[in-house]
Amino acid sequence: MADSVELAKTECKMNLLLFKYIAITGIFLTGIIGGLSARKVAESAQSELLFSVGNSFAGGVFLGAGLIHMLPDAQSAFSIIGNNRYPWSVLICCLGFLLILFLEKVLLNREHAVEKQHPSSGESMTLYPYILMLVLSVHSLITGIALGTEKVVTQALIILLAVVAHKGTAAFALGVSLLRNRIPMKHAVLMLVSFSLMTSIGIALGMGLIKFLSANTALLFEGLFDALAAGTFLYIALLDILNDEFSQNQRLYLKFCMVALGFSVMAIVAIWT
Repeated sequence: MADSVELAKTECKMNLLLFKYIAITGIFLTGIIGGLSARKVAESAQSELLFSVGNSFAGGVFLGAGLIHMLPDAQSAFSIIGNNRYPWSVLICCLGFLLILFLEKVLLNREHAVEKQHPSSGESMTLYPYILMLVLSVHSLITGIALGTEKVVTQALIILLAVVAHKGTAAFALGVSLLRNRIPMKHAVLMLVSFSLMTSIGIALGMGLIKFLSANTALLFEGLFDALAAGTFLYIALLDILNDEFSQNQRLYLKFCMVALGFSVMAIVAIWT
């Protein structure tokens, strides 16, 4: 009986490890494809519709993943290790939200505003795409670590679905920014590859954390990065995707339905997790 239990645990660990290796490869390829498709999709007559529908669905997925899965997981982790007198998970979630808010709405917007007031002549030397890459990369790294520290396949799958739902559109947005600002091809390819690697690097870091740390310390880090990722997920959903999509008075019913569909997928999956 004991041998069969140990065998089951070993198989579960192997399945989780295999899943994370597949996630590392899949997320990287999603980023590369999303970035390279920027030129072709941007030229398509249906590009706006495709981008809007996909983005709205991703917004619902991020909202559901952050609120229904990741934040409760973080709360559970902190409770298990005895830190349940103070709402640490909520605090860390808000810090993750504020981090991306600062990077995007303060650092990124300030740079963009300066460049609009003082446009450069000749070849663009803009910093905007580089700061955009920084914002997207920080979010990707945090979510990657959160995925890497997960000990249950179903919970890791939730994060993977949310990441894949948005990774392609984020890479697409970065690709469009690189094209518009005429970043040299060599630099553009390097930036796209670097951004695509960020989530995968995060997964590898998370896997290393849970492998070399004690059980309680590993659980602490899992809760920490789940909470941070929840905050970045909520930011991306609310201030990036939903704010942008619903500020345009076009296809509002379709967008709402796609958001509701993405959120519903996360809510239904929670039944089995």
